Amino acid sequence: MSRGRRVGIALGLVALVAATGATGVLPGAYADDAVTVLDRARTATVREDFAGTVQIEWLDDGGWRSARTKVTGAGGAVQVGEGARQAGGRAEDRWIAGVTGWEVGWDEPVARKSPSPATRWDLTVGTGIPVAGRATVMVTATDPKTGAPRVRAYCDKATGVMLRREVLDRQGRVVRAVGFVEVARLGGATAVPPSAPQVVERRPSARGTDPTPDTVRALPARFAAPDRVTGFVLAGRYERADGTVQLYYSDGLFGVSVFQQIGVLDPGGMPEADARVRVREAVALGYEVAGGSVLVWERDGVTRTLVSDATAADLREFAVAFDDRAADGDGLVDRVADFLFGPFGWR
Repeated sequence: MSRGRRVGIALGLVALVAATGATGVLPGAYADDAVTVLDRARTATVREDFAGTVQIEWLDDGGWRSARTKVTGAGGAVQVGEGARQAGGRAEDRWIAGVTGWEVGWDEPVARKSPSPATRWDLTVGTGIPVAGRATVMVTATDPKTGAPRVRAYCDKATGVMLRREVLDRQGRVVRAVGFVEVARLGGATAVPPSAPQVVERRPSARGTDPTPDTVRALPARFAAPDRVTGFVLAGRYERADGTVQLYYSDGLFGVSVFQQIGVLDPGGMPEADARVRVREAVALGYEVAGGSVLVWERDGVTRTLVSDATAADLREFAVAFDDRAADGDGLVDRVADFLFGPFGWR
């Protein structure tokens, strides 16, 4: 799988997840209440059917860009987009539509439960602004070190479905938002979910026919997998048929996918970067797209690609810390923890 195709699939999955002014804090609204609201939002797409139009807005090179797409959900299955530009999902399964038909993009569960967002963030619950004409409850996640809000999530008051999510930078300014601008249907549940897309069959090849990752406990030599990176916890380790290693990290609010592949990065073979930043002594290529932030760089003959819904600054901080931990060989504590607790912490 090419690096561009791999990043494209990752961004499609991020967009799929994303598709699914505030007043004061409500009396008695503590972090536990906010976690309950967020937990309800995570499971709402299984309980409730919905249909509407979602708008994605993101800051790119100092200017705002936006895109709209149709979103439908029924029986726990979600579909984003139309025609050849679609993504679908149900439980752990994800599909990406292309010109040749549906392809499986993901079929593995996350191996380890993500941490509670209250572990890293200060959470409050308040009355949110109406979204697509519907009353909302707003959860604000604030950085306890700076007091700056970093995420605002607006959840439907009646059903719990997340209707809008705003990502803010370290100064508290919105840099990315995704939310419904039109709700055609919301509420109720379909007894029988729609059938899964018919996935196109692949011809056998030397690299195998299954493009999806497989859960692994151990990684090949030269690939790093620190257990914790700047507040993020490693929630899954995977390997693809082409030898690419994929890691998934979460801090309860943001997710970071880390792709690692043996090989020297050729900047000339990459799209023009939105930004070039330093990850220690390496130059990393940064991209801001509808699906999230992307950072690509090479270290000691291994090309690493990060894809996340976090901000570009947060992603760079993660990259530097990831390289530092990788240079330490994951660290003795991580290795002992893996040996002692691995069988119990991973499914």
